[in-house]
Amino acid sequence: MNRPATAGHKALMGATSSNARTPGRHWLKAGSIAAALVMLCAAITSAPILWLVWIDPFGGASHPTDAELVAQFKRHRGMLEQVVAMAREDDRLQRLAPDFIRPDNPADAGVSPERVAAYRRLLAQAEVAHGILKGDTEVWFLVSTRGLSIAGSAKGFLFCDEPDADARIVTTNLDREPVLPRGELVMRHIEGHWWLMLDTR
Repeated sequence: MNRPATAGHKALMGATSSNARTPGRHWLKAGSIAAALVMLCAAITSAPILWLVWIDPFGGASHPTDAELVAQFKRHRGMLEQVVAMAREDDRLQRLAPDFIRPDNPADAGVSPERVAAYRRLLAQAEVAHGILKGDTEVWFLVSTRGLSIAGSAKGFLFCDEPDADARIVTTNLDREPVLPRGELVMRHIEGHWWLMLDTR
């Protein structure tokens, strides 16, 4: 009499346990699929960033060659020197690009909107696509930039009284120089106070 009852109880418990485990297995399977989909989406989303940072840390189109930049300098030297003269007068100006300025308010930089427009007009005519960066005694002309702000490079002209103390000065073509992926400034003299520069800092 106890045997069938015990067997029936065990069968019921077994059925109950089986039914309790089945939804768990389904949830586990669904969770695994969801996790796989999340990982796939993450891989697809991060692929362009990985390409930029790992395979090609600077990304985008190649910088202009030294020869192209020297030709550009000769075409537009007068405009470039006009920008230098303006920048030396505007001692609070730090950075000026086609779409932003530092300080953010032109009045804080000590320049009027009309003067900002004059800068941008000259830079556009001189084919300096990414504006200028101004130091105490130098003006950087960012003709070309590549990659991300945290891992990129810039190439263009540098007007300075003295070469940057941290720069590597070369006489060969910058395009053929072995340059560290990050953290190096390479300069090549053009004439006078003018240099070509490749900055990966």
